[in-house]
Amino acid sequence: MALKILLINPNNYKSPPVLPIGLEYIKESLKNQNYDLEILDLTFKEDPLLVIKEILEINRFDLIGFSIRNIDSCIYFNNEFFLPLFKKIIDFIKSYNIPIVLGGSGFTAIPYEIIEYLQVDYGIVGPGEKAFSYFLEMFQTNQLNKRIINGWDYGIDESLVSLKVKAIDYKQYIKNDGLIGFTTHTGCSNRCPYCIEANKPVSFRKIENIIEEIKMRVYEGYNHFHLCDSEFNQDLEFSKKFCKELIKKSLDLKWTLYMKPTPYDEELFQLLSESKAYLITLSVDSDRNIQLKNQYSYNDLENIIRYCRKYDIELAIDLLTGYPYESIKSTKRVIEFFKKNHPKSVGISFYYRLLNNTLLAELIRKDKNLQTQLTRKYSTDDNFLTPIFYSQYKKEEIEDIIGKDKLFRISGLTLGVNYQL
Repeated sequence: MALKILLINPNNYKSPPVLPIGLEYIKESLKNQNYDLEILDLTFKEDPLLVIKEILEINRFDLIGFSIRNIDSCIYFNNEFFLPLFKKIIDFIKSYNIPIVLGGSGFTAIPYEIIEYLQVDYGIVGPGEKAFSYFLEMFQTNQLNKRIINGWDYGIDESLVSLKVKAIDYKQYIKNDGLIGFTTHTGCSNRCPYCIEANKPVSFRKIENIIEEIKMRVYEGYNHFHLCDSEFNQDLEFSKKFCKELIKKSLDLKWTLYMKPTPYDEELFQLLSESKAYLITLSVDSDRNIQLKNQYSYNDLENIIRYCRKYDIELAIDLLTGYPYESIKSTKRVIEFFKKNHPKSVGISFYYRLLNNTLLAELIRKDKNLQTQLTRKYSTDDNFLTPIFYSQYKKEEIEDIIGKDKLFRISGLTLGVNYQL
């Protein structure tokens, strides 16, 4: 008899709502194996416990996969901590004595801390497509000898083409200002000291399969897309080849993406424009040491702004400033730079969410002076599970620097993301 598995998306954050693309990919990657998989999407359910109760009373599942996309909303202002709700849901599921395995980018951020907090059986960090298949094989044969599987060891299914999953109501997401997502790769080669994705192995999907997935969504009537990669331009030649193949299809669509400042060249922006990319969100740090680690300068930022203007692409900046030991002069410099060069918008973050296993967390632990600039009391055994932020600035100081220039907004004071603003 086939193993019966329920994959749950508990994410109910709707500013904007985000389709559970990871669960779609996992279901698709296992379609030719002997498993009976269902997806339960709780995003728009007002009473998730009642919905779970109804499905568990009718069906007997052998395993439940629980996807944690975010631990919290990651921004200091209007921060929402999601794990208490997830714990409530998982505690309810436990009454049915069904093993639970965690996954998702939020779980990957601090897996050992989350698995202890939620008191579940297993977890998978990083890419889940191949790792979940391995996990299921070991689970069925009682050969699991560890609670957490490292998905980075298995990579992604590069040949995957995601079909429409009927269990997910796409129209509900679109109606609530969500977008259709797709990915080109996993991992990130950047070295940002505050990020859990830094220095993770980069694995690319086959371009023809990515294009096929997009084409299928367009034929189903969806034409507004958001790239789900952390940063699109991990490899310049791959990025340009993807754009060229998308251009060839002449599909009725528009799309938006995240990028990092390097690598790039003018041809990339020309191809992005021709492929109907209308908005780029560019991740920028004002701290010079972080810029050096990631191999870019103000000259690169100036070039990118110029290319976006030339090829009629809107450019939104996600700016992080006020890293430990960074001077106020550095923050003022980046603000003045954008006042002069003027992209579409600049969202400013100056509160850094601390996460275990990052260089920033190590820095905070070593320096008692930095510990005085945290948003809650620090203790030596703090695992940073409950949201805690570092900031050397007060909101009023940043407001004073930006003045009344409407180019700038402080992240979190206005809900929404760049394509909504």
